[in-house]
Amino acid sequence: MIKQHPLILLTPVKEDQVERLQELLAKIKAALHAGTETAFQQVSTLRYGRWVILSRESFRDEPAVPVGIRLIFSTNYDGDLDFHLRELCTGLAQYIDDIYACCEGYPEPGNRTTESRKQYLEQWMIKTSAFFVGAPLRTVKQIRQEKQLKDFIWQLLVKNKWDGKPAVEIHRAIRNAVDAQPEFEWSKQKAKEPSINWKVFLPYVLLLLVALPLVIVGAIYLFLFHELRDKNGTLTLSQLPDSQIRRLEQDEDLFPQNQFTQVAVMKPGFIRRLNFQIWMLRTRVLAGHVFVKGKLLNIPTIHFARWVLIDNNRHVLFFSNFDGSWQQYLGDFIDQSGWGLSGIFSNTVNFPKTRFMVTGGAYDEEHFLAWSRSTQIPTQAWYSAYHDLSIKNINNNTKIRNELRKDLSEKKARIFLKRF
Repeated sequence: MIKQHPLILLTPVKEDQVERLQELLAKIKAALHAGTETAFQQVSTLRYGRWVILSRESFRDEPAVPVGIRLIFSTNYDGDLDFHLRELCTGLAQYIDDIYACCEGYPEPGNRTTESRKQYLEQWMIKTSAFFVGAPLRTVKQIRQEKQLKDFIWQLLVKNKWDGKPAVEIHRAIRNAVDAQPEFEWSKQKAKEPSINWKVFLPYVLLLLVALPLVIVGAIYLFLFHELRDKNGTLTLSQLPDSQIRRLEQDEDLFPQNQFTQVAVMKPGFIRRLNFQIWMLRTRVLAGHVFVKGKLLNIPTIHFARWVLIDNNRHVLFFSNFDGSWQQYLGDFIDQSGWGLSGIFSNTVNFPKTRFMVTGGAYDEEHFLAWSRSTQIPTQAWYSAYHDLSIKNINNNTKIRNELRKDLSEKKARIFLKRF
C-alpha cells in the first residue's frame, strides 16, 4: 500500500526578482492550461502541485506579524518523501532552477545538482496541521490504469449487442475480453480499498465522551469571553471589488476540477491558537481514519485538502483540490459540514459571527461566501495529474476493477453494469 502525503515549502523571494518570478509562473500556467506542458506528467509521484506568491497584498486583514514576499510550493504526492523530492529535482530541474533562482540562497548555476536542489528545497519545508485525501491508497499510476480499464469496458458495451442477455453472462464476457489484452494483466490483482480504522476511531470517541464536560465548559468560556466580544465579518459578495472577483474567476472552471488557496489571520491569544489546534487534531483523526471512502463529512467532491499554520502560528493557509464550481464546493461545505468550518475558521479574524464555535459562522451563507472570496488568493500555477476525473470516478473505477474479478450474482452483476 502506498499512502499519499502533503509537501509544502515557504521560500523568501528576492525583492528585485518578483516580476521575473511572476513571468515564469505565468508561462507555466499558460502551458498547463493549453495542455502543452508535459514535464509534470513525468513525475510519477505527483498528484497535484501549485505555486503561489504570498505577500502583504495577499492578506485581506492586517497580518499579525510583518510579512515579506514568499513563494509557496505545495504538492500532494504518493509514497516516499525523499523519492518525491528527487523526482521533482530531476524531472522538473529546469523549472526548479529558473523559479528558485528568484529566491533567497539558491545555489549558483555551477553548483546546481539533484542533491543541491533537494537540500535547498528541504530547508524550506513546513509542517501541515491537518490533511485529507479523497482517494487514499491509490497512486497516480493506478488511477490512470483503472481509467483505461473502465474506458476499454465501456467501448465493449457500446460495440457489442448484449441486450437481453443475463448480466452475469455480460460480466463474464467482459472479463474474458479484458483477460485477452496483455496490457490489463495488472487488473487481476485486487486493489486495496480503504476502510475505517476502528482501532483509532473508537478510542477517540471514548476520549471525546470522557472529555465532554471540558468541551462544554470550553465552548461556554469561548462564547462568553471571546465570541460575544469578537469583531465579526459583515462583508457581502456585492461589496468585493469586481477586479478581485474577476482575477480569481479567470483560473476557475477551466477543467472539471478546481483549486482553492486561502490565507487568513489567526485571532490573537493562547486560547484561540489552542482551540485551533484541538480542531486540527479532530480533523487529523477523522480525515485520516474515518472519512477514507471519498467523502469528507458527506462531501464527495474533495480530492485533497490541508490546513497549514505559518508565521509562528499567527496565520493559516488552506489548500483544496475539488470537483465542480467554487459556488457548489462551498455550498456543499455549508450544507454538510458548516459546523466543522465554523469550528476551525472561527479562530480567524473577521469570520462571520459564531455561537459556541459551531453555530452561525459558515451557516451565515451570505457573509461566509464573502469571507471565503475575500481571503482567497490567486494561484500562480496549478497542476493536476488527472483533471478530467472526479473523486466519484476514481472510486468507481476501483470498484469496477475489483468487481470484474468476482463471481457475481445476477443482482450484483447488474450493479456492476450500472457503473458505466
